[in-house]
Amino acid sequence: MNRHADPSEYDFEPSSDELAAMAYADGELHGEQLEGFKRRLAADPQLGRAVAQYQSLEVMARGMAPPEPADYEWQRLESEPGHQVGMRLGFLLILIGAMGLCALGAVQLLQSDMDPLQKTLACGLLIGGLILLACIARARWRTLPFDPYRNVKR
Repeated sequence: MNRHADPSEYDFEPSSDELAAMAYADGELHGEQLEGFKRRLAADPQLGRAVAQYQSLEVMARGMAPPEPADYEWQRLESEPGHQVGMRLGFLLILIGAMGLCALGAVQLLQSDMDPLQKTLACGLLIGGLILLACIARARWRTLPFDPYRNVKR
């Protein structure tokens, strides 16, 4: 005997916030509705997560399409050992070179005969760059749960 669950057991009414988040994610809000929702979205992280969830569903649905011929070529290229070694070696050399240049620059800056104002300005530039890098990394980390593309593999 084949028993099917009663469909009414799974029926539920989405809340007005859920409906608004769906409409926003689908681009169905306009005018004052859109502006009002954007104001609420800026103040309510829970609403932002709901929108991100609906947007990620749309992205995943688009990702279900069969791969394009170019995608097969990228996959083939990425699986070649020579490509993998070349990419790793290239990134490693760039990282070593950048770190070496920063260290060499810092040593030369400290040993230079520059007047204190120039040293202060150069140090300010270096420290400011590091602070900006840290802020960007922090912002990326905090917004990661809202990124609808984080689970999409090209």
